[in-house]
Amino acid sequence: MIGDDGINTVLGLELILLGEQHYEARYCLLKKKGSTIDIEIKKTIQGTLVKVLEVLPKNFPVSIVFSGKGILYKMVDAGPDAQQEQLAISAFPGVQLKDFYKQVLEGDKHAVVHLARKMTIDPLLETFGKAGFKVFACSLGASVSSQIWTLLNAYDTLLSFGGHQFTLSESKKLLSYRYQQDEKNKFPLKIADQAIDEIYVLSYAAAFQLILHDKLTLVLADVDSVNLRFVDLSQNVGLKKKAFLFLTGLFVSLLASFLVFSHYNTENAGLAGKAGAQAASAGQVDLLKKSIAEDEALLNKMHWHGGYNYGFILNEIARSCPVALSLTEVSVNGVGKRGTESEVQPEIKISGQTGNLTAVNNWLFMLKEKKWVKSVKLLGFNQDNESEDYQFNLLIAY
Repeated sequence: MIGDDGINTVLGLELILLGEQHYEARYCLLKKKGSTIDIEIKKTIQGTLVKVLEVLPKNFPVSIVFSGKGILYKMVDAGPDAQQEQLAISAFPGVQLKDFYKQVLEGDKHAVVHLARKMTIDPLLETFGKAGFKVFACSLGASVSSQIWTLLNAYDTLLSFGGHQFTLSESKKLLSYRYQQDEKNKFPLKIADQAIDEIYVLSYAAAFQLILHDKLTLVLADVDSVNLRFVDLSQNVGLKKKAFLFLTGLFVSLLASFLVFSHYNTENAGLAGKAGAQAASAGQVDLLKKSIAEDEALLNKMHWHGGYNYGFILNEIARSCPVALSLTEVSVNGVGKRGTESEVQPEIKISGQTGNLTAVNNWLFMLKEKKWVKSVKLLGFNQDNESEDYQFNLLIAY
């Protein structure tokens, strides 16, 4: 469910492709309560997709992980400047990538690349949509578990669950991955202090990353239809949060104003006999107001926006921009007028193109974390008619 404070309940689903139109579905319904995330429901179902859809809880945002037959993976070496497209080609040199969805999880020196045929995944997502399920995140294989590696009670560098085996560095970065179907964990798993059956690790991780989407770098396949839906959702959630904070701030301001007014009203009753002193004070107040008004007019004329240097801002933008994005225009509007000439709203408009929608989404969250950024808006996504890339426009208020 989506509340004023963000996404607080998510259905995490691992759909295992068994072949011959049969599936195994493992799902966790997670609910965020304050600073804790609890498992409300967890269950496993086997059968046709129709049977699975009949049992799944409805009316919740869905984060899905596809695994099983047809989901390919391979480990490759990855340098610090490697791009996902290059890593996918290196992992599967003989594959026509345009026919596949890809997902890359990078470690310090290695990466695991997952592929799945579009003709396999698209009909499944379409069926979910027709059944009334809204899928906002789509991942492939076990890489999504990286979102909770630091929370799992792994006592050495080997993390094993449900046949998935990850070797991690001391800093919980990927070193290697393999899958052995019959391999089980040697001890009961816990996420923080919450016990969990190892077969639900992936469905838990999928729901976890959608609930905390604004604090994590998401592990997602490049499924444009799902990722665009997620971008719209995150923008709407951001607007709801801002509205809630605005109303809360307004209420606090009114309450403070009432208390201050009551205090000064009481004080004023005791100062009724000091009319002469009040007259002198009133004259000083008028002079002070006039001085303040003159200073404010001077600042507005100078287009003062808080003291940030344009070079600093452009450097921050360039340093945070992912390699997968190509910027074509950065326009700095120092005086964005809103209603009257005295109101100033500095803005930066950025245009660019990319073949990776996930990279745009991740950059949005990185920019929002900058202290000098007030807000970031995605103005639009348009596919270039002459290529498969997307053109995007961002608006940063600072």
